[in-house]
Amino acid sequence: MIVVFGAGGVVGRAVCAELARAGVAYAAVARHPVAGEATTRLADAFDAAALARALSGARAVINCAGPLRETAAPVLVASMAAGAHYLDAGGEQAVLHALYERHESTVRRAGLIAMPGAGVDCVVGDLASAWAAEHLTSSPERGAAAVRREPAARTGEDRPLDGATPAAVRSEPAARIGEDRPLDDVAVSYVLDDLALSPGGQRALFGTVGASALAWRRDRWERAGGGERRRVNAGADSGGERDAIGHAGGDAITVPRHVAAARVTTYASTTRSAAGAGALRLLARALPLLPRAAGDLLVPYADPDADYGRTRFAVVAQVRRGFDAAQVVVRGRDLCTTTARIAAWAAQRLVERGAGPLGMRAPGELFRAAPALRELAAVAGLTLAPGF
Repeated sequence: MIVVFGAGGVVGRAVCAELARAGVAYAAVARHPVAGEATTRLADAFDAAALARALSGARAVINCAGPLRETAAPVLVASMAAGAHYLDAGGEQAVLHALYERHESTVRRAGLIAMPGAGVDCVVGDLASAWAAEHLTSSPERGAAAVRREPAARTGEDRPLDGATPAAVRSEPAARIGEDRPLDDVAVSYVLDDLALSPGGQRALFGTVGASALAWRRDRWERAGGGERRRVNAGADSGGERDAIGHAGGDAITVPRHVAAARVTTYASTTRSAAGAGALRLLARALPLLPRAAGDLLVPYADPDADYGRTRFAVVAQVRRGFDAAQVVVRGRDLCTTTARIAAWAAQRLVERGAGPLGMRAPGELFRAAPALRELAAVAGLTLAPGF
């Protein structure tokens, strides 16, 4: 059984719908009864006894209750105590960083899996980065005198010659891509048009007030410069080339776990207008300077007629080593529904899995990048555009 915690929210309801459609046994958990669910287990993230009862019998828990900066840690700990894998539908950089820093040993001792960030951010960007990095590190080096300094991928590893599809779920830990010769740069950019945020998404955004974004540089996380700019091109449907602004994305936390790189950064673009992008750069520089309490004064607006399906997004993963570069673009619609489908898919795959990596894991440590993205494309209506 899969338990959906926070089943009364926009994403939580969508996760329940996906599991029901797939015929998967699940239990809905919320603070109040959820309309449309025959039974709802009632629990609050901060009531340890009620939480333990609500998670009883779970094989995996999908946490959709926001704000994750408050609910992630207690629900993760309770999931481990219940003998259940933990996933959440977030991707907030500060939450991911804190969970990896403080609870990795908790998950390892439990002999289970925790994969925070099981949504568009950061499953898609993490796997797209790994796919691009795999292509770059397995390509023949230029020049007759070039000598390969790392193991080459087997011919047909990603698409076997007999036409069989490799399993999307890893049955054993994989070597870190580029470990012997790290990449110079990995950048993941989120390109968004007609953005419609759920109340939970708004709370996640408000939670970044007063916090500095992190970037991976030289084997450690450092504060990223506010308002850093990058030009990205997600295709004609996304307006061609446009500015993306430095963003506290979860991929900066997860990608370095399985891709060796001198630099891993994340960006976001929510407007095609150059003037609008300039204003967002100024805002990005100002947000870390505000007191954290300012974020608590912002109240999420729940629009009863919100059309989340109008949001179009593209995740652009770019990797570079020397003069060689590769890019993978993943496009889709509706952040809420897509996140729900990704989280439900990931939970099902991990529950069905036999032997494989355990502990606190990034998406690329649990799933093979290209096969997993192809499955997700079919499940969540994504379009894959590898630039190689």
